[in-house]
Amino acid sequence: MRRFLLMTASVLAVLILGPAGLYLWASSRDLSRYQNQIAEQVRKVTGRELAMKGGLRVNFTLSPSAVAEDVVLANASGGSRPDMARIKRLVLHLDPFSLLLGEIRIGRLQLFGADILIERDSEGRSNLAMEPPVEGSGPHPSEHQSLRIKNTPSLPWISRVEIEGSTLTLRETAERPAIVFVIDRFVGLAAQPSTPVSGEFLGRINNSEALALSLKRAGTFDGWFKGVPGDLDMQGTLGGAPVSITGQVTSRRMEMAAEVEGRSLALLGNLLNLPLPETAPYALKLKLTNPRSGTKLEVTDLKIGDSTLRGDFIFRTTRAGKPIVVANLAADRFDLADLQPRPPEPPPPANGGSEAGPSGTAQAAQPQAAPPAPPPVAPALSSRPPADGRVIPGDPYPIDAIRRWNGSLALRIGEVVGAAVKMQGLSVSLILNDGKLTLRPAVTIGTGQLGIDAQIDASGAGPVLILTASTSKVPLEELLTLLGVSAGMKGGLIDMELKLRGSGRSLRESLGLAVGSMDFVIGSTQVTKDVAHLLTPEWIRMLNLGDRPATLNCAAGKVEFGGRPEGERGAANIRKLVLDTPRFTAIGGGYIQLRNEQLGLLMWPEPRELALMSIALPLRLKGTLAQASAESDAAAARSAGGVVPGTRVASLTAAITTAARAAGQSGLNACATVLARLDSLRPGLRSQLPPPPAVASEYRPPRPTPRRNR
Repeated sequence: MRRFLLMTASVLAVLILGPAGLYLWASSRDLSRYQNQIAEQVRKVTGRELAMKGGLRVNFTLSPSAVAEDVVLANASGGSRPDMARIKRLVLHLDPFSLLLGEIRIGRLQLFGADILIERDSEGRSNLAMEPPVEGSGPHPSEHQSLRIKNTPSLPWISRVEIEGSTLTLRETAERPAIVFVIDRFVGLAAQPSTPVSGEFLGRINNSEALALSLKRAGTFDGWFKGVPGDLDMQGTLGGAPVSITGQVTSRRMEMAAEVEGRSLALLGNLLNLPLPETAPYALKLKLTNPRSGTKLEVTDLKIGDSTLRGDFIFRTTRAGKPIVVANLAADRFDLADLQPRPPEPPPPANGGSEAGPSGTAQAAQPQAAPPAPPPVAPALSSRPPADGRVIPGDPYPIDAIRRWNGSLALRIGEVVGAAVKMQGLSVSLILNDGKLTLRPAVTIGTGQLGIDAQIDASGAGPVLILTASTSKVPLEELLTLLGVSAGMKGGLIDMELKLRGSGRSLRESLGLAVGSMDFVIGSTQVTKDVAHLLTPEWIRMLNLGDRPATLNCAAGKVEFGGRPEGERGAANIRKLVLDTPRFTAIGGGYIQLRNEQLGLLMWPEPRELALMSIALPLRLKGTLAQASAESDAAAARSAGGVVPGTRVASLTAAITTAARAAGQSGLNACATVLARLDSLRPGLRSQLPPPPAVASEYRPPRPTPRRNR
């Protein structure tokens, strides 16, 4: 019994006096000595200064720990900021028995509120490359070391690292966007620096949706510091959708596979720092390799809604450190509706589709009343209602992205569905090179071809747009529909050549300063009553337009952008225009002032029938592109459409009839033939056309800096 009491008293003494002894020992120790030892050891290993501005304290519990506040680790020389890491609170969980021996052994490390920056300098050196300082004086005498013995300093290994409420920023170059990891919680476990890391990650990347990963194998700590993490096996979710990353990254090869799903590609773009559009839900399968040409991302399957694309991306960097992306994508069929986000599914009705009445009894859901009809709007040339009263878009060019990125995109789609018109054989070439964006789409529309070559040169002080477009036998109705213009034309084919150049930060500003030309020829087409608001009653009678469409034999015109007179600057000047119908021929011209979209057009008809002479009044079209109106201009009838007084008047109907006969044999357009001769047939036409008003430009391009002679 006495022995039992003695043993019990001994155990109680150890349990009670042990913690008290540790506390008395800690209170009698100078912790600044340990703080200095830690900072000196870090300096010996990394060559960087470590400062604990908030001091160091030791908490003695069953799991003793050392807590440091406001810890700062210096950055490499030449870094973008003086500190590589700023940590609000750092907790080192210590081995209590090693403390009694005067040693420090760390079993677990916790970081709270850390801000860590990993970057490369202009020469490609990472700030993770830490080297001990050059010590020319050899070991200190107190260290009792021989000059022949050189010990490599090292930090104690920590098998468990926990990070909460922190930020990790990866910056490769100044031109490439940084990748920001917002770490809500990270736990990494590894027995040794060379063994695989396991654990978990919860946070966000570049303001993406919440990313949760279970790290079965996340490389090794040594591998991550050297840029070759090793084996990877991570499973989790991105915004609630599954994510899987597997593969291997070694010094000899990189081969990774990933599967990602989500509700929109725009959210994936946030993750990858790429400007991806809003889309329908997607499912992506890809492989990542590292051939000699650069990092290659092979898209084995990208499903967006009901559309599927395949291709590859190659990422590399120029000698100047500018990133380059080369992409190739192809699809047999693509639905444009998949480029719109899907509306959220409505929640299920309460009580199984019934609603409770005032007395609490279930009642059948009553159908909702139809919304009131929208008020009628004024006729417009554009079928898209402009938000600011303008038809030409004023959205700014993506100047920053054009100047930042270098790369190319080749896109091929067999069939495009969901568009306003049917398109086949679409090919798009997009090139970004040193501040210049070149876009070259080509597509088959109906029986014809449409090709566009557009370049935005943002390498100078002010952006410059160079636009070339051509059509060959493209259905007029489908082309107008594609441009968002009320058609009213059926069955006609159009050939067009457009060339213009203008400075500006948007399409609206560029057209306001554009110079160039456009020529077009339209074949036989049917005119419907959809264009009746652009005609006068006299012209509707001459066309015999009613419920049945009227026939337009042909049309041709020439447009010049800009001009020397002040009013013609910023205007699309319609120099001459020829229309032919079964009952009359008309000529004329006018302008579209692109700076304010004001419209002015004057047409003189020449009837083939004597019965139409009394109603053959000139047509004046005025207003704006968003709201145009037509009226008869009896005063303009005196000018006789370019006829010079005292000269012989050539018959337009005779000229067009002769041209039509020749066109039947040669395949030429009769209106185009008369258009070429119009200056001789009606030499005074240009002077009688309505002049465009002078409108100040919204944008003034910066003047180039003059070169100074040496």
